[in-house]
Amino acid sequence: MRRAIFVLSATLCSAGCSSRLVTNTPRSAIEQLLLSRAVDKALDRFELPELADRKVFVDFANLKAYDQEYIKVATRARFAELGATLVEQADQADLVAEVASGALGIEYKNGVVGLPAIPVPNSPVPFPEAPLYRTTEQTGIIKLLIFVHDKGRFVAANHYYAKADRDESFILWWRFQRQDEVRQGWERADLKLQAKPAAAGK
Repeated sequence: MRRAIFVLSATLCSAGCSSRLVTNTPRSAIEQLLLSRAVDKALDRFELPELADRKVFVDFANLKAYDQEYIKVATRARFAELGATLVEQADQADLVAEVASGALGIEYKNGVVGLPAIPVPNSPVPFPEAPLYRTTEQTGIIKLLIFVHDKGRFVAANHYYAKADRDESFILWWRFQRQDEVRQGWERADLKLQAKPAAAGK
C-alpha cells in the first residue's frame, strides 16, 4: 500500500504542465472597431450628386489620423458608390476631393457606486473596491472634412460628424448593455453570411 501511494505521489509530482503565451496588441479590437464604425457612419452621410460620371482624384495629403488606411479605402469606396470614376492623378480628374480629419478618437467614461479601494496601513495592496454598480462607456468620434473643387473652383465642402457607442454595466454580478455598436456590427455580418446559403438554396 505504501509503495502504491509512493508511486502515485511520484507520478503526480513528475506530471508535466504546459502553458500558452498570452499576448495583447497595443490597441484593442473594440477601440479599432468603434473608430472604423464612426468612419463608416460619417461617410454614409456624404452625398454629392455632382460626382456622378465625373473623374475624381481623392487627395489624402492632409489626412493625419489613426487608421488612415481604412479612412482612405472607405472614402474611395464611397466616392465610387456615388458614381465617380476614380483616377490616380489630379491632372486626370474633372474634380479633386481633399479629405482631412478634424478628430478621430475615443471618449471614455467610467462610473462606480459602492465602496472604493481602501488603503491598508503597512501594506502595498489596498482593500479591493466593492462596487454595487459599475458602468463603462466608450464612444468613437470622428469629424471628417471633404472639400471638392474643380481646378480650384469651389464645388462643395462640408464637415461630417459621427460617433459609435458601446457601454457595459454591472449591478453586483449581473452584466447588461444598453448599446453596443461593435456587437451589432458583427451580428449584422453573421446574418448576411447565414442569408447567403439560404438564398442560394432557393
